[in-house]
Amino acid sequence: MAAMLSRALKEKIVGLLQNIEKVTGQGAVYQGLYEAVALSNRVVCAFCEHSLGHPATASLCRASCRNATVNAMSSGEPCFYRCWAGLLFATVPVAPQNRCGGGISLGGFRTAGEERDIRDTVSQRLAAWPAADVAASLSRLDSLRQITPSALRGLGSLILEMTFSAGVNSSAFFKTQNEKYLQQRRIAEAYAEVRDLNVSPPDLIGDTYQLVSFLTQNDKAGAMEFVSRYLAKLLHASNWDLTKLKAHVRVLLGVMTSQEILRGVPWAAATSRELRRMMRLEQAQTTEESCYEVAEWIQQYFRGADRAESDGRSLAERSAEWLQAHYMENVSLADLARAVGAGVSTLVHRLRRETGRTFKGLLHEIRLSEAKKLLATTSLELSDVADRCGFFDQSHFTREFKKGINLTPGQFRRLLRMPEDALRQAGARAPDESSAAAPHRTH
Repeated sequence: MAAMLSRALKEKIVGLLQNIEKVTGQGAVYQGLYEAVALSNRVVCAFCEHSLGHPATASLCRASCRNATVNAMSSGEPCFYRCWAGLLFATVPVAPQNRCGGGISLGGFRTAGEERDIRDTVSQRLAAWPAADVAASLSRLDSLRQITPSALRGLGSLILEMTFSAGVNSSAFFKTQNEKYLQQRRIAEAYAEVRDLNVSPPDLIGDTYQLVSFLTQNDKAGAMEFVSRYLAKLLHASNWDLTKLKAHVRVLLGVMTSQEILRGVPWAAATSRELRRMMRLEQAQTTEESCYEVAEWIQQYFRGADRAESDGRSLAERSAEWLQAHYMENVSLADLARAVGAGVSTLVHRLRRETGRTFKGLLHEIRLSEAKKLLATTSLELSDVADRCGFFDQSHFTREFKKGINLTPGQFRRLLRMPEDALRQAGARAPDESSAAAPHRTH
């Protein structure tokens, strides 16, 4: 069971609903996934407002929104659905710390020419509920808004982006979720073809070396097109048994390692990479996760090749760039190592040598720098700044901020807003002369 909706998260959701109203002019509703929590903005249509408030239909609305939320969470993209009344709506999950607690839905939409069908649907479904006020519901159907499917898709994408900006969802997590979902769709399509061909037994060893040949030829397009069919064959041969699937995948892993060694990769580096991949494969709990691991190996291979031919940025520079994009998340040294394609021990050594900092030190520096920007350029509450910059809470933020520049966040913000002549009269340096107070500098 998920935790109850916290006050801080509730405030974020309310602010997000208000922002949706301001930006799009559309009604939006948040429904809790595990608890009966419903929040809405002020422009929800009359039909939806009546349905959400009526005991006979509120549960139907809640069920529609929750089903859409679960689907959206698994796919990593907005879910476009029809509710119990036949109305179109779009839903995006709300998943702080990557755990879904509910979803935000924009609804009350119909397409051109659907008026009669919707009226008939509402009448038929409410007729089975003795307590339902059919006449009251039908009288509010005129408040429904007409929309095209393409416009609804655009709204769904916009709302998902707004959840990233509001800090309630992680764009990196949803990108991964969507990649897994799309991969499973491709595998399902390939599996249908493999099953219909009924080739027994499949040439798995030949296919394994075929996949490796795409890697050695640096043929990314060919490899990514082939990998779905390859994984479909493995699933077919293993009869979707997770243990058998992993056994087949380990063969691929061994072949990849041997090919790397033959190409000149040091034995220790190649076998260390194989061990890390093996550990991640063992941790996979489903066939879906196992298949995603294989796709990640292929992507990592080509990302490494791309980096070798790129602008020659150092490992530390690439690490700092990745942390700059993910500092607000609960990231680990292992996450960074995977992202930049390096071993943990190698990364630790290179960071110390090239920056003089540890992973935690570099991440902490980036978070403080971003906090300074927010304090200087926004009126956000300190708790919001702490949350957006990846600190545990406001107390942790204040303690670490003061440790870094010998000022509390509040003192830093007040110092920036003091007139320059007042500072000089007090014997202090002007803000543009102080590295601690300059809002345009980062540290």
